[in-house]
Amino acid sequence: MKKNRFLAAGVSVAVTSALVFAGIAPSHAAPKKLKDIRIAAVVKGLDNPFFIGIKEGIEETALKYGVTANVQAAPGLNDDIGQANKLDSLAGQNYDCYIVIPISSNNLSQGIGKITKKGKAVINIDSPVDAASLKAAGGKITSFAGTDNKAAGKAGGASMLKLIGSGKKIGLIAGLAGNVTSNARIDGFKAGAAGSTFVGPVNADWDTTKALDAANAMLVANPDLDGFFAANDQMAQGIARAVAAAKKNIPIYGVDGIADALKEVKAGSITASISQYPYVMGQMGVEACIIAAQGGKVPAQTITPYYVIDKSNIDKALTNKSTRGYFPNQTPPGAFKNPYTALIKKK
Repeated sequence: MKKNRFLAAGVSVAVTSALVFAGIAPSHAAPKKLKDIRIAAVVKGLDNPFFIGIKEGIEETALKYGVTANVQAAPGLNDDIGQANKLDSLAGQNYDCYIVIPISSNNLSQGIGKITKKGKAVINIDSPVDAASLKAAGGKITSFAGTDNKAAGKAGGASMLKLIGSGKKIGLIAGLAGNVTSNARIDGFKAGAAGSTFVGPVNADWDTTKALDAANAMLVANPDLDGFFAANDQMAQGIARAVAAAKKNIPIYGVDGIADALKEVKAGSITASISQYPYVMGQMGVEACIIAAQGGKVPAQTITPYYVIDKSNIDKALTNKSTRGYFPNQTPPGAFKNPYTALIKKK
């Protein structure tokens, strides 16, 4: 790969259409000083290290600015009801701003509606909230910060196409059925690898073992597969086990840039990961909340960076560790746009 793919600005149609944006600080309360700002965050399950990276970004950024942040995680990666209960509980408490990452596109809409009715800001990061369910609940999103997942998937598809050539057969392993993020990555990959024949996608629910089983079945039915794409790294790890057991040597691509997957890129069992930067998402979420609590106008949406990490740049990725060591990619290897930082009043 000659060049890393990087998206620094602009908003995809898919992201824009999924949300109801306010782009303002909805609270009519008096602007707050940094030391008085209280932020609540509800993230996905910490059984995926990607969300540990987001949690770290939120907590470290809160410490940097001297604000209070309470981060609550869903009981499990796919526990949408448990996550909704977490937000409902926090919605009744006295916070100035809320950061949310929905497990499904609509499981947090009712909670967001309650928060909006209180005049509080809601910052949506990583996975977008469904517009229809949000509108029905009377909710609004003040700002969105996350990856353009279709563009990231497309970068992966283009990279694999360059590696194996056109007209080849590629297996697709997706996350939860109907998940907006998974669908965008799969659709983007297919666009990037246009001219290929695709098998699947098969849903493996973001799970390593389910992806292993799905890949085994695909390899039995299609022994001529030339590659695999998984909508996250944990599923790519399961695929890698299946490919190794079948004694195949074909490329495997995942998404996220989690530590264990990058180690497998280094070892060669996974070919590439389209790396996101969860620490940056957490950072932007806190900064957007601070702007809202200070009474400022919050940018409606910001696209966070991604890079295709393969053998050409894996060493740099592995040495770029986060403060607490949870996630290897705290900071992207190139410049990116963060419109929030300059809008914060440092007092």
